[in-house]
Amino acid sequence: MRFGSRSWLPASAIALGSTSGWFSAGAGGSLQRAPTALLVMVAGLGSTGLLVGLLSGRQDGGRWFMPALALLAGFYAGTWLNSPHHSFAGDTVVMALATVPACVSAALGSAVGPHLTSRQRERKTHNDLPEEAR
Repeated sequence: MRFGSRSWLPASAIALGSTSGWFSAGAGGSLQRAPTALLVMVAGLGSTGLLVGLLSGRQDGGRWFMPALALLAGFYAGTWLNSPHHSFAGDTVVMALATVPACVSAALGSAVGPHLTSRQRERKTHNDLPEEAR
């Protein structure tokens, strides 16, 4: 699978989301450990959302919703795999809280992606010019 291919982005979003969900569910488990799990969730989904959004912005020119949805699906799968305690209300609250860092960082990353792509193309065309034309 080539890095710039279309199937690379959803696969990486699901893998990164499930990893983040796995670690966040492992950090939680009780009311005393809930702030730690929240911190792990926000940091994990914020950074992976930024990465997935950046990849999406470079590929699709700024579409962030579907990669963020794949990231959240992977996150939910990761929490299910690592935590034996689930309830509809608890999962709803966790997913509502997880939506904010995932979507905000994916939107930010996809907004920066086209800018970075144009800068990279500009630098490449600048480096292709002869020395006296620079």
